[in-house]
Formats: sequence, structure tokens, C-alpha cells
Amino acid sequence: MKSTLTVLLVVLVSVQGFQIDMFNKHHIPNRNIMEIMMQIESKLASGGPFDTINTMLQDFRTSVTSEQIAHDDLYARQKNECDSETAFRKGQIQDASKILSASTNQLNLCSFQRQKAKAEFGMTEDQLTMNQQHLSLIQEVRKTEQENFNKMAVIFQDALRVIDESVYLAKKFSVGDASLIELADATGQMMQHSVSLKRTGSYAAVLASLARISLAEQVSSADVERLIQLLQTLRNNIEDAYNQFTAENNQAIVLYNNQKERIDKNIARLEKSKTRLEDQITDLNGCVATQTAISQAASNKKQRNQKLLDDATALCTTFNSEYDNASAARRQELVLLSEVERLVEKRQNEIK
Repeated sequence: MKSTLTVLLVVLVSVQGFQIDMFNKHHIPNRNIMEIMMQIESKLASGGPFDTINTMLQDFRTSVTSEQIAHDDLYARQKNECDSETAFRKGQIQDASKILSASTNQLNLCSFQRQKAKAEFGMTEDQLTMNQQHLSLIQEVRKTEQENFNKMAVIFQDALRVIDESVYLAKKFSVGDASLIELADATGQMMQHSVSLKRTGSYAAVLASLARISLAEQVSSADVERLIQLLQTLRNNIEDAYNQFTAENNQAIVLYNNQKERIDKNIARLEKSKTRLEDQITDLNGCVATQTAISQAASNKKQRNQKLLDDATALCTTFNSEYDNASAARRQELVLLSEVERLVEKRQNEIK
């Protein structure tokens, strides 16, 4: 029996280093089967009672099994906590991923719409500037045309006045109530009007008639009558030209008013579009800012929970490893304990 226990002690010594390392690592209480074996060997050698030896072995087994039960309970609680933490973190990651995906899609949409609105805004501004410049141009042209019309209208009216005065003087001259000098005074004014009105051809016959009368020694009534007819014809021509000039100016005014009305409508429409686009861009800026913040928060949440999940997974893996190693160490203790019990029982039977 003594030699048998000695062999077993050798076996125990070979695994003792492993046991001590495992027990210390996994916080197993200070329990050493080598000491138990030495105590049993001593009691057997001194003829100690087997009840005491069996009690020692039973106490050792109870310590191991109780410890395993406690560790099983702790492991179950830890596993529940690990499963709960893992499920919670995965749920948080999933929620953050959904929010991140949705906010990214919305951010891309708002960014695209903002880019499109800005491009449309730029084109609207260009069109608005072009219409405003066109309006300024036609206003300047109309102003110049009206100033020219007013200037020419004065010349036309003055020309008609001079012609009427010449007719009046010619009639008086025919009856001897006016002098040839008074009639000749109108010649200079008519020459100026013919140049200003660009109608020298229309004035040519009248001026020629006045020249003949001025140079003639004897002026007949037929010459005067001919002059009056030429003046009246000239007046009709100048009046027709004035009326046509006035009609053309009125037509230009109508055309200007139509153009201005059209351009004013375009400017009003473009200004309305510009205001709408400014409001749209402002809204889209807000959308981009909001979705950027949401995306960033969701990304941070996802990263934070992923790190917590990784930490929890590592910790739970450590728990599992510790539980498996500690349980394996206790099983090894029980195997050795069973062998000791078998040998003790054999020794007890031999003594009987």
C-alpha cells in the first residue's frame, strides 16, 4: 500500500505545477491535494482511523463540488449578462446603422437638390441681369428717340408757322399791303428748315420762286399766285411729313411700351423665382446641416457601441475561458481524488 501511494504521489507531483497554476489563475481557494495525500500517508503509517481519512477525502470532494456549483451559478449569471449586453449593443449598432443609412441617403439627396438649386439660381440671376440691362437699353433708346422727336417737332411746327406767315405776307403783297422785303425775310428761315428737316427738294420750288420775285423788276399777280400755291403745297408736304413723323413716334412708343411690359413681366417672374430659390437653398442648407449632424451622431453611436461590443465580447470570452479552465482543473482534482479514495478503500479492506 505504501508503495502504491508513493507512485500516486509521483503522479501528483507531475501535475501539481499545472494544478497550482490553474487554481491561482482562476481564484480557486487554497486547496492542495498533495497535502491531503501526505496527511493520509501519515495517518496510514501511524494506524490512524479510516473514518478520519474518509472525512478528509469527503470534505475535499465537497469543497470541489461546492466550488463548481458556485462557479456554475456565477457563469450562468455572467452568460446572461454577456448575452444581454451583446444583444443590446448589437441592437444599438443596428439602430445606428439604419439611422446612418437613412440620414446619408437624405444628405445625398439634399446635397444634390442644393447643387441643382444653386445652378438654377445662377442661371436665374444671369437672366435677370440680362433683362434688366435690356430694359435699361430700351429706356435709354426711347429717351433719346423722344428727345429727338421733341426737337424735330419744334422745327416742324416752326416751319409750318413760317410757311403760314409767308402765305399771309404773299397775299398782302398781292394787294399792296406788304413789302417785298418782308416777304424775302422768310427765305432765310425756310432755307434753315429745309436743311434741318432734310427736305431741300421740297423747299426748292418755293425758294426758287422767292428768288425770282426778289430779283424781278416787275412782279405780276400770276407770280405771286404761283408762290402762294407753292407755299400751300409745301405746307401740305411738311404737314404730312410731320404727321408721319408723329405717327412713327407714336408707333415707337407703343412698341416700347409692349417691350417694357414684356420685360417687366420677365423681371417680376425671375425675381419671384430668385426669391423661391433663395428660400429653397436656405431650407436645403438646413437639411444638409441637420442630416450631417444626424449622420455624425449615428456614426459616433455605431462606433461607440461597436467598441463596447468588442470589449464585452473580449471580456465574455475571458469569462468563458476562465470557466472552462477552472472546471477542467476541478475535474482533474476529482479524478485524482477518486484514485486516492480507491486506494484508501483498498487499504482499508486489506486491514480488515
